[in-house]
Amino acid sequence: MELLSYYAVVHVFDNSLGNTAERHLYSSIRGHKLNPEYQRGFDTGGQRIHSDQGFRHDTLIEQPKPDDTFRIFLMGGSTAYAIGSQGSIYPDHPTLTNQETVAYFLQQDLRERLGDQMPGVTIEVINAGVVAYHSFQHVLYLYETLYQYSPDMIVFLDGHNDFYNVGVDNPVQSYGYSSARMVDALNDRKPFFSLYAFLRYPAQYFYTFKMASKLTQGLYDRYEAPKYNTSGDVTSLQRDFSAELEQTAKVGFLRNYKLIESFGDYHGFCYHVFLQPEVVYEDTNVLSETDREIAQLTRDWYKPGREDLMHRARVDFPALFEEANVPFTDIAEIGGPLHKDKVLYVDYTHLTPEGSKLVAARMLPVVAERISQCKTPS
Repeated sequence: MELLSYYAVVHVFDNSLGNTAERHLYSSIRGHKLNPEYQRGFDTGGQRIHSDQGFRHDTLIEQPKPDDTFRIFLMGGSTAYAIGSQGSIYPDHPTLTNQETVAYFLQQDLRERLGDQMPGVTIEVINAGVVAYHSFQHVLYLYETLYQYSPDMIVFLDGHNDFYNVGVDNPVQSYGYSSARMVDALNDRKPFFSLYAFLRYPAQYFYTFKMASKLTQGLYDRYEAPKYNTSGDVTSLQRDFSAELEQTAKVGFLRNYKLIESFGDYHGFCYHVFLQPEVVYEDTNVLSETDREIAQLTRDWYKPGREDLMHRARVDFPALFEEANVPFTDIAEIGGPLHKDKVLYVDYTHLTPEGSKLVAARMLPVVAERISQCKTPS
């Protein structure tokens, strides 16, 4: 049994004993956080990609921040984090290395562009993206941890996870990922969850228990975990869509960015929000053959009305952000004739290294201008 479990865990699920195969650890504040020990054979080439401080970064971030450093954090969900694809309808692709992310390319680009304008200043761009994060978790992350690193600027690459959830009247309570949904299972004494929690201890030592732990976690996810709205209410397209989107935004992502703005006023950092790329927004005539196939897979996979809802919402975003006085730039399309020979997408929204490079290039002029408006290190 142990030998069969070893084969399944290692060769089928690309896992190992202990915590190293778990991308996230549970967090009492944010729901989940990056696991510093994470590494897997296919996904990361067996290398660690998270720092001991819990960032998508190779080295430790210096504290206190040196006086000659302008420190930027890139926040967002899995696109900012730069996840790959495994076991889905899309071709398998490993998670990007730390030298293939938007944060990495943006740091390079900013240093090249602003080096002469900011002599003696080191520009840092630190990847604080976490898979499945909504904008309210950015608020918690800043309150809990990031303020300690004295950021000068926060750049958000957001959109897919919570901008389109039209009809959600309480985004925090409706969030159902990681430990946020396990509290109810604990309070309700759910059987699969209880068994999963029991198996986690021996699962760090024995492959049989590791396999049993994965199976019970799957049973919990399927039968006991709360279901939540991740795609928005498409019936809103037949009503006053703009009004419903505005209401969702005001109790969700717009409110969260205004909280972050107040936090920035207090701690001395500025911020900017970018709408992340989506393959269904791209003109397929200027995409590579692979990206056209990914776009078609996405359209076939999305529920009826999902793409229409996204397009309608995108039209309304600029006015919503402007009215709320939240700095916003739409970079949801990155394809073009000059890049037709490049594969830009891993799946519906996640990027290849070439895609990350293009996103950083689109961000560059906006971020460079914002830096001139923010405080600069002494």
